[in-house]
Amino acid sequence: MFRSLSSQLAIIIGALFLIAAFGLFQWYFHSSEQFADEVEQSLHRDLAAHIVHDDINLNQGIIKKEKLKSAFHTQMLLGPEWEFYAVDTLGNILAYSAPEGVVKLSKIDLSPIKQYLNTASFPLYGDDPRTPGTHKIFSASEIHKADGSLAGYLYVIIGGQKRDSAEAILNSSKVLKDGALILGSAIIFGLIALMLAVNVITKPLKKLSERSLEYVANDFTNLKTEHQGLLASKEIHDLETSFVSAAQHINDQLAKIKTTEQLRRELLSHISHDFRTPLTALNGYLETWLISPEEKRSPELIEIALKNGNQISQLVDQLFELARLESGDIKFIPEAVNVVELAYDVIQRLRYQAEQRGVSLSVESPNSGIIANADISKLERILVNLIDNAIRHTEETGEVKVVISPQPESIELSIKDNGKGIPDDELNQIFDAKFQATNTSSSIKNAGLGLSIVKHLLDMHMSRVEVKSEQGKGSQFSFLLPFAKLT
Repeated sequence: MFRSLSSQLAIIIGALFLIAAFGLFQWYFHSSEQFADEVEQSLHRDLAAHIVHDDINLNQGIIKKEKLKSAFHTQMLLGPEWEFYAVDTLGNILAYSAPEGVVKLSKIDLSPIKQYLNTASFPLYGDDPRTPGTHKIFSASEIHKADGSLAGYLYVIIGGQKRDSAEAILNSSKVLKDGALILGSAIIFGLIALMLAVNVITKPLKKLSERSLEYVANDFTNLKTEHQGLLASKEIHDLETSFVSAAQHINDQLAKIKTTEQLRRELLSHISHDFRTPLTALNGYLETWLISPEEKRSPELIEIALKNGNQISQLVDQLFELARLESGDIKFIPEAVNVVELAYDVIQRLRYQAEQRGVSLSVESPNSGIIANADISKLERILVNLIDNAIRHTEETGEVKVVISPQPESIELSIKDNGKGIPDDELNQIFDAKFQATNTSSSIKNAGLGLSIVKHLLDMHMSRVEVKSEQGKGSQFSFLLPFAKLT
């Protein structure tokens, strides 16, 4: 119960509320008591002075208990709550109005009396001779002898034991009880209102927590959105919006993960097939060579086995290269590259392969000094893959051309062939690593990784390849590179 946010907030805020209410209650009664004392002391400021002036003995500086008893008794009839004390210049009590045996102090502190006579601010509190350790408001006046010297002080406590008894009776009165009942009811009402307010604030959070648990239980699907009430705060609404955004992002990421996993499985399936075909052929030709009589062991069997072995090696290299590209392990180092010279180098490298298929290779460029800003090794790989792909999909006596065309702000490189072309429904898939085109003219299927590698390498150059193709007429792969800034 006490682990919930609403109960913890209710307890903490409720405790603070009670502490504040108790402190306010104490401050109110204390300040009210001080205000009453200030008013009463101000009203009786000259009480002691008038008594000294009117009494013949005190007026002459005579401080004797038997002579002051009558005067004190008369004054107590006028003010039953007053208590009178005559003290000497050291604070020793010489005479008093109280009954015998009730005065506990024989000496009082004169500091408050001197402050009183020096017009200090009220209320001022002095010693209560009847109750040691307590202090009460008073009125005081100097008592002078006939020669004008100071004989002592008249010390009048305003509200003595009778006043204390009256306050005790008042504390048990119905008025104070009713007041305490009203105050207690107000506190209880405040606590109830506080708990309701806390519940209103935390209820949306509780619902949001339940929805998040339900969302997780449903495997991050079927996210339900609820309309917030009129009392919902902006912070709760922002939290709701953040939760929905986070949930949608999680859902999208999970969908991508599932899609990637599906693609990975499909890729592994295709690659397994691509490995199995040349491996089966390789093993088959080697076994045929081994079981054949020595005079019938044809070199052609070894050549075909070697061809399948080379294809497996090429497939492994492409897989490693694609994996490194996707993981970001390969660094991009741009530099000034003469794309015309690089194109001729690649053509020369692939010329034997093209001649074997009866395909001619050429480079078209307006001049031989076209310099691009590119990573030379990666650009070479792009050209090799695209030209090799064009050769494999071009029939005998066909032609593959590398066309280099300077544009106003960039250089366009195009690899054109007059081969079979690509079906329209396959154009958007040819750069997927798992895709195998249906237009291959080779008896041995290709894994389709070359164009995927091209796409990743061009992404590193902040470029992309455009494809135009028409079945029976050929294809064109084009991309742009920036000019090199020569200094």
